[in-house]
Amino acid sequence: MTSASHTPEQTLITTIHLLERYGVIDFNGHASIRLSDGRILINSADSLRCALTPADLVTVNADGSVDEDQLRPPNELALHLAVYRARPDVKAVVHGHPEWSTLLTSASEPYKVVFPQGAVPGNVPVFDSPRSISNTETATAVAELLGNGKAALMKAHGCVTVAEDLLEAAVLAIYLEMNAERQVRCAPLGGAYEFSDAEIEGSRKGLSKRALYEKCWGFFKAKYNLQ
Repeated sequence: MTSASHTPEQTLITTIHLLERYGVIDFNGHASIRLSDGRILINSADSLRCALTPADLVTVNADGSVDEDQLRPPNELALHLAVYRARPDVKAVVHGHPEWSTLLTSASEPYKVVFPQGAVPGNVPVFDSPRSISNTETATAVAELLGNGKAALMKAHGCVTVAEDLLEAAVLAIYLEMNAERQVRCAPLGGAYEFSDAEIEGSRKGLSKRALYEKCWGFFKAKYNLQ
């Protein structure tokens, strides 16, 4: 669980370590926090995601500029900036390259709810291109596709999840990947059972709770022995 004593830097480091160990983030991928002054805290482009330290973080101005003494931000910084511009309610963004949801979109299969927690991210649209989200035009298109939602996938590329804080954004990315894994693994068996609209709504209402997000977060934080 998070603590009031945790700084944004500590929260970001713990989140990226957790998502790297789970498999949402690999040698690429990034997460960010919108700070109270409008700037963005994000991991640097060249940072080792599995061994992140405070020295690997970058503070980016709201316009995307970086002070000269800062490290280089990730190439897909534009994605974070576009989401924050479009969504004043969003305070955290995760972008990763998880295996199972990427397999799903590589096969041109739509995301279907086949697992209770898989309903929590809500509608999950797919951006129909694997290209890098490294320019304003593409980033704006992804942000528009995301709309007011919590998650989107990029075809043969990865995922993006957004929330009011990084804990929830991270848990949404985990739920998304858990659901995608079950969907892909069931395909050779004839396909996974797809939840009805009523089952989706019931799962979403019952599981979209802060205490349950913290339960998932705490489980993986303990599993990976993270501080």
